[in-house]
Amino acid sequence: MDYEEPFDYYDDANLYDEEDLEKMIAAYDDLDYNDEMEYARISFFELAENCLYPTLQQTVHMLAPLYVLCITTRLICVVGYSGTEESLIPRWLINLSISMGGLLALHMFFGNNIIYLLICAASVYVILLITAWRFQNMAGLLVAVFTFLFIVICELFVVEEKTWHSVRGAQIMLSMKVIGLGFDISSGVISLPSFTDYMAYIFCAGNVIFGPWISFLDFKSIYSTNISKCLAVDWMTKVMKSSFFSVLCLSFSTCFGSWIILDSNYKWIRAYRDAQSFRFSHYFVCFVSETTAALAGINPGEIDYGVTVTRPFYIELPRSLVDVVTNWNLPMHNWLKNYVFKIARPHGTFLAVILTYVASSLLHGLNFQLAAVLLSLGFYSYVEMIFRKKLSQIFQACLEARSCRENCPHTYQYDHPYVRITNLCFGCLSVFHLAYLGLMFDSSEEAEKGYNMSHTLQKWSDLDFLSHWVIFGTYIFHLLV
Repeated sequence: MDYEEPFDYYDDANLYDEEDLEKMIAAYDDLDYNDEMEYARISFFELAENCLYPTLQQTVHMLAPLYVLCITTRLICVVGYSGTEESLIPRWLINLSISMGGLLALHMFFGNNIIYLLICAASVYVILLITAWRFQNMAGLLVAVFTFLFIVICELFVVEEKTWHSVRGAQIMLSMKVIGLGFDISSGVISLPSFTDYMAYIFCAGNVIFGPWISFLDFKSIYSTNISKCLAVDWMTKVMKSSFFSVLCLSFSTCFGSWIILDSNYKWIRAYRDAQSFRFSHYFVCFVSETTAALAGINPGEIDYGVTVTRPFYIELPRSLVDVVTNWNLPMHNWLKNYVFKIARPHGTFLAVILTYVASSLLHGLNFQLAAVLLSLGFYSYVEMIFRKKLSQIFQACLEARSCRENCPHTYQYDHPYVRITNLCFGCLSVFHLAYLGLMFDSSEEAEKGYNMSHTLQKWSDLDFLSHWVIFGTYIFHLLV
């Protein structure tokens, strides 16, 4: 088994707080058409008038100012740099302008609640200054401990539950940035950045709201922006493609899902619909984050311009649950692998897996629902991996959770009819589990402050805990084979 595989089982469940975002932009929740659609499908024109148009209108109203700030960030870097290492205006002034744009974006979305983000960011830089003077190799660990304690204290004692839930997505992004920065300093990859460099990285409008996470070294690509890159076809293609897919996913999540599958359907069909709606809201946020990053000029040097955040095809038509958790949020996948799993692995693979799960859970806050989904998904993925690996060894076939590399030693390759059918069955089983796990991410009133334990258990109880029984039976069968 690849030592990095256990990391995949404890990947991100909901980095960007999709329920809150949907509640901000989906006015359709209060429209009368939902009552009509409960048992009878309305016409497409009524759907467009009552759902599509108001949803897209409010989305444009919400995102347009953010996009303008991202383009402004890009223009600042274009004006500041002539395409060489020398800047036309002082670097600190460029950084200050970038960070001011990000703070303005935060204020537009969260108002005065950004004070908690400012306190966290300022405190972390003080810690980095202290560790730079002494104990530099402890910078990452100290920043991680402080950040997790800050999240727990704010959530339990300081901040109102509903308020903290609203800024949770931005806090997760900030936490990933500062923890990654701390460990990069500890390992000597980078030195302590200046305060203005730090502020520009932490509060860049291109990823301060929706992400994506990028390392400090990758963030420096923003300074290499020039006129030719601004007019590059790859850049314009990336922006248009990400924008188009974000609108498409939002439209499906808020309107078409409930229009295609009515409430009169069988409960498992409704569960699939609700879980798919949640997934498409996640895709919407991911594609928006790709758009904002590209508009701001963030380009870590991938083949495709900008940052790839998610791959919906591998989630909606999965080969396995391992594919799902890997492709759900690629930047967070890399963050957990580099700054949690790999760092903890010298102390044992099992401990590394546990710490990766704990880190992912703490980033999302003390939320039973997310913890339950993450833990379940971790156990599901582990059982699937060991079971399929054993089947692969018994039948000498390409049946493992991950696709085999070229020229694998198996007798029966991936294109063999029986292998294709078996992998298809496992893919359908993954879809079944996703419908079960994603069911509770609905738009009920509890979404404003986070779901509690009773909400999660009730949702699963309505489906007789069938998915958990299936995976438990799979594990028992694995032991008997």
